[in-house]
Amino acid sequence: MPPETKEAFRRLGLSQPLDVFTGALLVARLIDPAADLEAARAGVEQLAGRVTARRRAGSSALQALREVLFTEEGFTGETDSYDEPPNCSVAHVLSAHRGLPITLSIVVQEVGRRAGVALEGVGLPGHFVLGGGDLPDGVYLDPFRGGILCDAASLENRVAAIFGTERELSPEAFQPAPPRVILGRVLANLRRSYERRHRYEEALGVLDCAEALEPGDPSLGRERGLLLLKTGRPEEALRLLEQYRQVAGEDAEAVATLIAAVRERADGSAAGSSGDRKLFTLEQARSLLPSIRERTAEAVSRYVQLGGGGESGERERQSILAEWAREIAALGVEIKGPWLVDFDSGAGYYCWKYPERALEYFHGYEEGFAGRLPLQ
Repeated sequence: MPPETKEAFRRLGLSQPLDVFTGALLVARLIDPAADLEAARAGVEQLAGRVTARRRAGSSALQALREVLFTEEGFTGETDSYDEPPNCSVAHVLSAHRGLPITLSIVVQEVGRRAGVALEGVGLPGHFVLGGGDLPDGVYLDPFRGGILCDAASLENRVAAIFGTERELSPEAFQPAPPRVILGRVLANLRRSYERRHRYEEALGVLDCAEALEPGDPSLGRERGLLLLKTGRPEEALRLLEQYRQVAGEDAEAVATLIAAVRERADGSAAGSSGDRKLFTLEQARSLLPSIRERTAEAVSRYVQLGGGGESGERERQSILAEWAREIAALGVEIKGPWLVDFDSGAGYYCWKYPERALEYFHGYEEGFAGRLPLQ
């Protein structure tokens, strides 16, 4: 990554107010150094001009925006290649009229801003929509689904479908997301897309930009440590993870367990005992579960977003499942099926299946999932 790119993110982070669309264009240049950013700006301006003209002809602000962007231009979500890095680029979205919920929302919001339509980004778990003053109270616009209007209840159903379990969203979940949070989420999406393709150096470059945008964020140190583990640099990784553990909140125990597992694996390799199976106490298994649950929820979200998609979609789903299995197995647990893991206790298995909220079941070595019993 060119050093001037990281510097551009640092300067952006110091600006007040932070311009999300400018930051999103910098992300587009990260993905494709040849991206024509001026063409992207011109495209937004042209679309905004059409919205403005329609408003002058008598359409309401919301009606004009939806007619131009969704009825005439056909902006909608990308489902065939949902997780591909280009979908994190607003330049690509403006060219293809397809993208992720968050990048589509950034484009729609910017067109609206230039046309005098007040919209605000709302970052839900696994999804992103728009609210704002030019929408009726309690109504949200979903660019990923072709600009449909929806209420909080239908968005709860949407999030539940993404995660495969009911999710009750608090009123705070529907509050406007700050610009810095929105841009950080775009960078996180891109970093994870690169990670899942084993493009670790590019993922580290994206993390450089996130750290320049948000210096001092301890969670980014954790992410760098996890990335360095994947690149085969455990010494650097452990140093960062130890630093993070000193300031970590509720995931401190999970990080400590991961550190111990990495060191144990390194010691086992040195002693020629890498084939020994890892055993967990119940406390150790429960302390590791939040990290496993977070990674599983992310994988399930991507898996569900693919929908149908025929043979190509099935290959992508299998790739998501295989990548999840590799990541989780690296923590020393055993994969027993899609989103199903066992922690070997030495006398049987503590058993967990997504979306269970806690580790509450046990079964013997012979019984399997069907024979598991509550720990209580």
